Amino acid sequence: MVVPHEYKELVEQALEGNKDALPKLVEIIHESLRSYIFRITLSEDLADDILQETILEMYKIFGQLRRSDHFWSWLCKIALNKIRSNSRMQTRRKRLLQKHAEELSRKPLNLEGLASLINGEIKQAIFHAMSKLTERQKAVLSLRCYDDMPYSQIADVIGVSELNSRLLFYRAKKKLQKQLFKSGFGRKSILAALIIFGKMTAPNEAAAAQICVTSSTLGVGALATTIAVATTKTALTLSAGGVITLGLIAAGTSLDNSKDTLKPHQPTNAVVQNNSITSEDTDIEGYYYYPRGSNGPVMMRLSISTEKASYQVLQNDNGNYFLENMGQKVRINNHHYWNPNLSVMILPTDSPELAMFLGNFENQQSNSRMNFSTTRDLLIAASKRKGTNNITFSVQHYDALMEERFQYNWPADSTVIDNRDSIHQQGWCYFTMKGTFKGREISGLGQIPFKYPASQTRPAWFALKIDGIIKLFDSGKNAVMNNANGSIVSYPAQTFLTGLNKSWMGLHCIDTVRRDAALSKIPFKTEMLADEALCKVSLLHPKGTIEYTIDLYKDLIEKISFLDESGNPCGDIILNYSVTAPTNLELFKKPALKKYSGSIKRERIHWLAELVAGNL
Repeated sequence: MVVPHEYKELVEQALEGNKDALPKLVEIIHESLRSYIFRITLSEDLADDILQETILEMYKIFGQLRRSDHFWSWLCKIALNKIRSNSRMQTRRKRLLQKHAEELSRKPLNLEGLASLINGEIKQAIFHAMSKLTERQKAVLSLRCYDDMPYSQIADVIGVSELNSRLLFYRAKKKLQKQLFKSGFGRKSILAALIIFGKMTAPNEAAAAQICVTSSTLGVGALATTIAVATTKTALTLSAGGVITLGLIAAGTSLDNSKDTLKPHQPTNAVVQNNSITSEDTDIEGYYYYPRGSNGPVMMRLSISTEKASYQVLQNDNGNYFLENMGQKVRINNHHYWNPNLSVMILPTDSPELAMFLGNFENQQSNSRMNFSTTRDLLIAASKRKGTNNITFSVQHYDALMEERFQYNWPADSTVIDNRDSIHQQGWCYFTMKGTFKGREISGLGQIPFKYPASQTRPAWFALKIDGIIKLFDSGKNAVMNNANGSIVSYPAQTFLTGLNKSWMGLHCIDTVRRDAALSKIPFKTEMLADEALCKVSLLHPKGTIEYTIDLYKDLIEKISFLDESGNPCGDIILNYSVTAPTNLELFKKPALKKYSGSIKRERIHWLAELVAGNL
């Protein structure tokens, strides 16, 4: 393994123009780099060729490196690209594979002490099993097991999202396990096999002695486990049909034996009546997944059927998909699912207080609810049978993530139609605000990730000016407000994202806007506009009304309007969205607001309500 402190100083020196630093850097990393390449190519000769090409390429484009602490993942990416583009690799690999498999049973691979410890037949069987993996699968195993690289950096090396890097690792692990089993290894022998392979392919005995692969290294998280066991046919999302409040959304922490994770064979169950499901002739099977605990993002998977129609749905980290009546067209949409009767999406993890508040203002029956609160990742199954509005929720242990639970049977030749606009295809966007409130000029800038994985690399942030003065800044890590009296107050991170687009949370903005209002105890009402693509959500504050105009199919807030206590218009804010940064960049710079020196002032605040109340 290449440890950052071994090369970081040399990388920084080389970036500063020190000509002696690069040769020294190559001297440090070349053995580890060759081992990484060999673990993918399984060819001594080809590994030498790729090593040379990679180092030459590194010299050519070294100036493009942006972060010294990402040097190793950057270099591995260059090497992997060389492997992929090398036209000789496939033919040479086929010719040399058998030769090297035979050699490994005799050749110590520069590890004379190791040869006596590993039986030749075992070495050959492990090598043969590894040879059945694709280059990308071997690459991700090598980076994760022998370089201890986080999935976020593996994603950059491979050229995929973080979740997909987890999926790739999961599938590589399963495929290797299957190949080992065919050779007579036990089903739990993968850990030992990876350790042996790592030692076999280490650059020297010292490096071999440091090879250590633990069970925690092999974890990919519940979302990746859930999605990986399914075929690509599982990537679908609901956008029409009967009113359903179920779903599954996914992302990446681990459900592996944590003390805070719910234990197997001890499911927690709750039966809740939800009158937003207006039709009793509906069958529903669904899952909710919370990668960061019950208060974090949620991902949805639904199977819905009535006497007249059926739907298969998945809202995952890649997009929102929808298949209707087992047709031939799978649609990828901009928007998350919303209840057709415009009732609020109520989640099984909602507190009784929140469910009661939402029920009171949405004419839904409130019921006693089971508390599913946890800070760990959480998977909840939901089911409803025809003839009742009762939904049964049950917490699922990760052992329940069996393949058949996550497969759909829609036609394999279905046409995929991507209905997304440019910003949703990008996965995140910038937004601007421009308008007035009671004669005061309002302007703002921010960034929105549309899916949970994008929120890890392109986190949401927001800055607001009133009459040219910075009033709010929320970096996603901390939030500060310049009060009307000029005092600076610190708030919890993401406080000022309340009431704005929060697509990465896994719900439609019509739901996040109303749920944010409910959490702040602000009553609201909802109505469909004449253009049925638009709806209006009105927050009923004692000092005035805040009206949102929401595009249902874009899943975005178009306008925020204000009415005073007498119901007279007193301002509008127009929101615009773009794939590129706005020309007005000064609000992108962190304002010179000193962080509140004491404790955080309050746990929750709705900045639009504060604006209406005159506190900004």
